[in-house]
Amino acid sequence: MPLPIDSQVLDALAGRARTHAERFFLPLREHHWRGNAGDYVGGGIGSSLDFQDHRTYLPGDDPRHINWQAYARTGEYSLKLYREEVQPIVEILFDVSGSMFIEPDKATRALELFYFARAAGEKSGAATGAILVKGDHWKPLESDAVFSHRWQDFASALPDTAASAPPNLAAVPLRARSLRVFISDLLFPSDPESLLRALQRGAGKAIVLAPFSPAESDPDWSGNYAFIDSESGDRHDRRIHPALLRRYLDAYRDHFARWKAASLRVRTPLARVPAATNFEKALQLEALSAGALQPG
Repeated sequence: MPLPIDSQVLDALAGRARTHAERFFLPLREHHWRGNAGDYVGGGIGSSLDFQDHRTYLPGDDPRHINWQAYARTGEYSLKLYREEVQPIVEILFDVSGSMFIEPDKATRALELFYFARAAGEKSGAATGAILVKGDHWKPLESDAVFSHRWQDFASALPDTAASAPPNLAAVPLRARSLRVFISDLLFPSDPESLLRALQRGAGKAIVLAPFSPAESDPDWSGNYAFIDSESGDRHDRRIHPALLRRYLDAYRDHFARWKAASLRVRTPLARVPAATNFEKALQLEALSAGALQPG
C-alpha cells in the first residue's frame, strides 16, 4: 500500500481512531509536566493550587511566591511551592520509511497507530503535534496537514534513504518534558538504547509502538524469491532453503529481543502491534502490559 492512500480510506481510519481513543489512553498521568494551565500535575511552581513545600529563594524566582511571614520570623527569604496543573505536550514521531507501507495490512496498522495517537493526545487535552521522520530527514506537521491527510505529500517528498538508515531522532527538535510517541517497525540496524535515550532527552517521556506483519515475523518462504528493497526498489533474487530461513528467524527474534531489553533498561515502554488481528485486540497483547497505553 504505497503512499498516497485514498483520502476516504484515511477518513475511515481517523474516524475509528477516535473510537479507539475512548478505550485506550496515553500514559500521561504518571509524569510531571510543564505547559499551559490544564488538568495534569506539573513540575514547576504554580500559583493557584495546593501548597506543597518551601525552598530557599533564588535570584530569578518570582517574588510573588516569597513567604513573607516566614521572612518576618527568620529574616531569610523562602519560596512557597505549589503543585501546578498544566497541559501536557504529546509529540508523535511517525516513521514513514518504505518498510512501513510495503504490505497493505502492515500499512493499515501503521496508519491506525498514527491516527490513534493523534486522537488519544487530543482526547487527553494535550497539545498534540506530529513529526514525520525518515533517516536523517524530518518534517513537522501542522494540525491541518493531519486532518486533511496532506501529510502524505510531505512524507512522499522526503528524500529516499538506504534500507539500513535508522531515523536520526537526535536531530529532531523536541519540546522539553513532552510525551514522545514513536511509531516505527524498528527494522533498521541501530543501537536501541542510544535511539531510546534520544527520545527521552529534555526530560521527556517516550513510548514506542511497533507495527509488524506475519510476512516479516513468521514467513513461509521456500524456493526462489525476488526480494525488493522497500527503500530503493532494488531487486535481489535469492533461493530460500530451510537453513537460511532459520537464520533469518533467529536474527529477527534477536533484533527485537535487544529492543525489548533496551526498553526495560531505559524505562521506555515498547509494544509490538501485530497487523494480523483487529486493532483493539492487537493493542491488548502488549501495549497495556508494557505500560505504553492505559485502559479507558
